[in-house]
Amino acid sequence: MNKKVIIGIVVGILLCICGCVYYFTTVPYIVLKENRVELEIASSFDAMSYVEKLNHCKKEDIKVDESQVDVKKLGTYPVVYEVKDKEYIMNVKVVDTVAPTFDVKNLDIDLGMEVNVESLVENIKDQTQTKTYFKEDYSFDKEGKQEVFIIVEDESGNQSERKAVINVVRDKEKPILLGLKDFSVYKDQKIDYLKGIKAKDDRDPQPEVKVDSSHVNLSKVGTYEVIYTVKDRSNNENQYKQKVIVKERKNVQAIGQNSHKVVYLTFDDGPSANTKKILDILDRYNAKATFFVTGASPKYNYLIKEAHNKGHTIGLHTYTHDYPTVYASVDAYFNDLDKVGQMVKNQIGFVPQYIRFPGGSSNTISARYCKGIMSTLSTEVQNRGYQYYDWNVSSSDASGGRPPVSQIVKASTSSKANNIVLLAHDAQAKTTTVQALPQIIEHYQALGYSFEALDASSYTPHHGINN
Repeated sequence: MNKKVIIGIVVGILLCICGCVYYFTTVPYIVLKENRVELEIASSFDAMSYVEKLNHCKKEDIKVDESQVDVKKLGTYPVVYEVKDKEYIMNVKVVDTVAPTFDVKNLDIDLGMEVNVESLVENIKDQTQTKTYFKEDYSFDKEGKQEVFIIVEDESGNQSERKAVINVVRDKEKPILLGLKDFSVYKDQKIDYLKGIKAKDDRDPQPEVKVDSSHVNLSKVGTYEVIYTVKDRSNNENQYKQKVIVKERKNVQAIGQNSHKVVYLTFDDGPSANTKKILDILDRYNAKATFFVTGASPKYNYLIKEAHNKGHTIGLHTYTHDYPTVYASVDAYFNDLDKVGQMVKNQIGFVPQYIRFPGGSSNTISARYCKGIMSTLSTEVQNRGYQYYDWNVSSSDASGGRPPVSQIVKASTSSKANNIVLLAHDAQAKTTTVQALPQIIEHYQALGYSFEALDASSYTPHHGINN
């Protein structure tokens, strides 16, 4: 029995050895260099580079699943290798061992200000989220320069430290407000109290501005007071008071034709190099006219005063004469009108109440920029005390280039109405209009017409509104 047992044991051992020899000499398998590896965040990863040995197989026989590995995020991820239905697992741990880098900037602050550490740090570079903090608690309650140390730490606890200098200054200067003005508005008209207002301070780039208009009643005629308060970051404060004059709305009415034979020459788009020539011709024939002016040629603005002094009427056309700007909105129109009004006031001492819409009240081009705006403006300008003037005769000089003198004369002298509001232009290019003017005046004077400037009692032609 002992011999049989011994023989059996020996045979078994031999069979095991033969099996192992067979397995390792015939069955495919792989050997990994490591079962667990560390990989620096954001570095490249090649799963096959961790295969140390191939047995009875080729690289093409190995299936690798590394889909769970995120090299941009800290964590441990499995990589699965499969050879002939046998799996091998290697864990990849994504780590961060590199400290953040960053730049610092020195800071100039007012005494008593709180300091946000982030305001001292810029250009932080790291592969993970970082936090920034002072190395210790600092107090900035004394004037002078102070060194501070800043730490930037990433998710793995890697730290970098840098030094900055904070200069603490006592601010004693009060901020000021620029662009303040008294307001003159019509009843129920809205006011943007901060429009055109700019706060300025020697140290604070954004002083706080508050407006107290609680004592203003825009629904009641009267004179009120609005209070502006401007305060800087050191609590230095200034206060200003401005008047708000609320006026009754004026519903100006248009005036129809009368029996007097009158020509109202009107010139748009000036002043220009032609204005002086036009004034000389008007003097020669003892004729008066109306100039609807723009802000296009400021070097000729002195002629506005000269025309006014000669007894001609100054009206407002537009400051920019840019349709997309003027007709962008109702507010945009009145902003432009206010600007040209102030320009004229600087020349003659007051803002005229006579206006002409760019393109006339019947224009359709305004619809490209604001639907229905002319329907609103034609009413609102009269509510605000203005009167707008279209025309019942056109000189045709608005057509492109320089129309022939004969064409301008023919178009201008075609009417037999008692009251004629004649549209012409005073732009620099309209030299033929100047040349045609004597013939136009002579034609109508021969028929018994006088040439007068528009005033509140004049005929007021209004076109049909098309937008």
